[in-house]
Parts: sequence; C-alpha cells; structure tokens
Amino acid sequence: MNTTFQDIINSSLINLQQGTSVGIIEIILSLVITLFCSAIIIFTYKNTYQGVLYQKGFATTLVMAGLVTTSVIMVISGNLVLSLGMVGALSIVRFRAAIKDPMDIMYIFWAITVGIANGVAYIKISLVATIIISIILFIMNNRIIVATDVYLLSLKHNESNNSNIAEIIETNFDKSKLKMQSIKNGNYDSIYEVRGRSDKAIKMLNQVNDIEFSLISYENNV
Repeated sequence: MNTTFQDIINSSLINLQQGTSVGIIEIILSLVITLFCSAIIIFTYKNTYQGVLYQKGFATTLVMAGLVTTSVIMVISGNLVLSLGMVGALSIVRFRAAIKDPMDIMYIFWAITVGIANGVAYIKISLVATIIISIILFIMNNRIIVATDVYLLSLKHNESNNSNIAEIIETNFDKSKLKMQSIKNGNYDSIYEVRGRSDKAIKMLNQVNDIEFSLISYENNV
C-alpha cells in the first residue's frame, strides 16, 4: 500500500493532537505553519501601525513568541505531569517590559494563540483565525474614519489677551478643553485639546498680537 504525502500529514496531526511521540515531520510542520501565521501577523502589524515609532524588534518578538509557544505546547501536549511542571516553572517568571500601546498586547496574545493552536495541530483554526483577524484590522484601519479630528493647540501669549484667546477657542472649535496652563511673569503657556480643525479660529489667532501657537494632530493614547 502506497503512502501519500497527505497520509503523512494526517498521521503527524494525529500524533500531535494525541500527545504521542512527536517526530521530526510533526515538529517541522507545526513550526512552518506557525512561521507562516507569524508572517501574516507581522505584515498586519507593520501596515496598520499607528503609533509614533515602529519597532522592528517587536515584530521579531512576535515571531519568536509564536515559535517558542508552539515548541512548549508540543512538549507538554498529552502529558499531565509535564503540563503541571511547566505551569509551576512559568509561575516564577516575571516580565518587566513596559507595553506602551494597548494594541501591542493584542498582537502578543495573537502570536501566543497561534503558537498554542499549532502546537496541538489545530492548524485550520490558526490559519483561518489569523487571516480573518488580519482582514478585520485592515478594514478598521483603512475604512473607519473618526467623525471629528482631535488636535492639541499649544499657545504662548501674555495675560492681556488671555480672555480673547479663550473666547476664540471656545466659539470656533467643535469642542475644547484646557489641558494645561502655566503662568510666569504674566506670560501664559497653554495647551488645549480641541476637536474639529477650524480655519476661522487659526485665522483669528494669527491676528492676535504677541502670540505663538501650534496645532498638533494627536491620538488620545499618545
């Protein structure tokens, strides 16, 4: 009876799922699928990233997180003693890396989930879930538009025109909020959060004497 490549793949998946002795073919298959899914994750991360500075090192971390998780799951799969031992070993590990962007947590969890799924040969789940999540992120990044843009308005002015500036901001932007203000020797440093770009407000501020201002586009998580 001839053994086809599909038979080898099916046998490998059964071995992984049942936690029996894992061969070289099973290990390579799981790691290759994890690497493929990780490539999709990195592509999505790079092309939907909206932070200040894209970090190549974090993208590498996502790949390694998936591969290492797959390896760990293959080691403990189907073995209760090893599973309990691994839980005990990992419980003493403390991670101190600061996560600045909440989306980074999602990407780390995504990579680990792919690693877990491929470690127990749930390859269809990892592939389908990875593709669907990637598509959703691209749609949300490119199609969903915030109704009102948010800006930071930074101003330097003197006390004599403070009330005039406040009135211009309150009446010409959709919404405004004073975030910070410092006063020294009659000179004001003010920062407002304003919604909706107003060319009229910018024109009126340009007509005020002894003022310097900047309108900065920003996101609430920066």
